[in-house]
Amino acid sequence: MSDAEETLRNILDKELDERGLKPRDVTVKAISSGGANYTSSLFLVDVKSPKEDLNLFAKVANSTGAIRDLAAGWLYKTEQLVYTRIAKLFEDLQVQTPEEEKLKFPKFYWCSDVSGKESVVMENLLASGYKTFDRFKSLDWQHGSASVEYLAKFHAFSFALAKNSPEEFEKLTHMKYEIGNQEFDEETMAALWKKVMNNMLEVIKDEQKEKVLKYFESMPTMNTYSKPIGKPVLCHGDFRSSNIMFKTTTLTHIKQLLRQI
Repeated sequence: MSDAEETLRNILDKELDERGLKPRDVTVKAISSGGANYTSSLFLVDVKSPKEDLNLFAKVANSTGAIRDLAAGWLYKTEQLVYTRIAKLFEDLQVQTPEEEKLKFPKFYWCSDVSGKESVVMENLLASGYKTFDRFKSLDWQHGSASVEYLAKFHAFSFALAKNSPEEFEKLTHMKYEIGNQEFDEETMAALWKKVMNNMLEVIKDEQKEKVLKYFESMPTMNTYSKPIGKPVLCHGDFRSSNIMFKTTTLTHIKQLLRQI
């Protein structure tokens, strides 16, 4: 049994006991994202008991070394913030919103913030008919438009939150200084990016190396692109096809739901 699976089983034992699911049969299956995910180990969990059956999806931290030093720690914290706090705030804003127009999140069950063992357990959307889109293919109009519609809702509710709960929104927009890159050591980052650039330069043509190197040396710092032009908005940060799941309800209408934020 891997360390990640052991971590997950310990969480399940505790939380399922508290949920009163005894006796129970628990099946844990490790799955692969085919290279789309490299910061977590992924699992499907089926729980069967006389009281309730659960179809769950779990992510357990598996990153170490430079990757964790650079970003993984705050990635886990951000995801937990979304499911434990932001999703609930958005849900409160949608009380009067028609069901088909709501901004939906996967049902959240449990999480752990223990360093090195960060975990999130949510509903398994595959069991509800949602599917991932082939990340090696370009999005067609139906999937692309559904994705943009979802992103528009996400930003719209961000503006609504700022209007209805300005103090709460102010706290959230400053959370990046608590869970973001303030912990990054400049020397560590410089060394990591230098390694990335050297690896890249090894595989391009000699006549292109000088131009590419000059381009990257002249690039602005990363936070240049995260500063708001006008009013700040809560953004996804990694909105791409491999992080979205889709469900076709009719021949012309596609519903979508974020898998991870």
